[in-house]
Amino acid sequence: MFPILFQNNSFILYSYPLFMGLGWGIAYQILFEFLPESFTRMRAQILFWGMFLFAWLGAKIFFLYTVPHDLSYALMQETNFWLGGGFVFYGGFLGGVFYLFILKGLKFPISWNILSSMLPAIAIGHAVGRFGCFLAGCCYGKETTGWWGIPLHGVHRHPTQLLEFASLLILGTFLLRSKSKHLTSIYLVSYGLIRLGVESLRGDLIRGEWGPLTPSQWISLGLILSGIFIYVRNTRHLERLD
Repeated sequence: MFPILFQNNSFILYSYPLFMGLGWGIAYQILFEFLPESFTRMRAQILFWGMFLFAWLGAKIFFLYTVPHDLSYALMQETNFWLGGGFVFYGGFLGGVFYLFILKGLKFPISWNILSSMLPAIAIGHAVGRFGCFLAGCCYGKETTGWWGIPLHGVHRHPTQLLEFASLLILGTFLLRSKSKHLTSIYLVSYGLIRLGVESLRGDLIRGEWGPLTPSQWISLGLILSGIFIYVRNTRHLERLD
């Protein structure tokens, strides 16, 4: 596709890091726009930048864990890997969740209301990042003869990056506008289903498989079950309040 958007003798503008940065920047703006006013700006900065760091490390570590051992060992010694490409969203997601547990242990004030405010930022920022994947030609789909196929790496493939991009934009827009008290469950179940579908069309097998499913499909199932569990628990809690 277009891994390089601009180049001259002294400067190269790569599409993937550009859209990764745009995704985080847009997520930052959305987060600060929709956080409750009672949540101070200093707390929001601690929340955002801590999640940024843990998500970055989680995405890298998960990538190393899923690729073949020889490649993993070589990448660990490359500075360009730690500072450049090679991310797994679910690794970043789990890294961010781990950071939330750390904050919770430190008595940092995080409520379901705060978590719900973060979800549109996560979904829309993730969507922008996926468009960067499309331009870079990574996270590509299997070969297809359908009219929707895009030319990539010598054949026509399912546009998995664009499918996830569009799905996440729709989900993020819904989360922004919805007044539901179950936004966390909606996000977890919806993205779990989206990713299950997209993963079934993915053709980049470097991530390997864990039994009958890819690592991302197993985590997607975990997200769906977690979303259902949270929905049931919160519904019972709301019924008791009524």
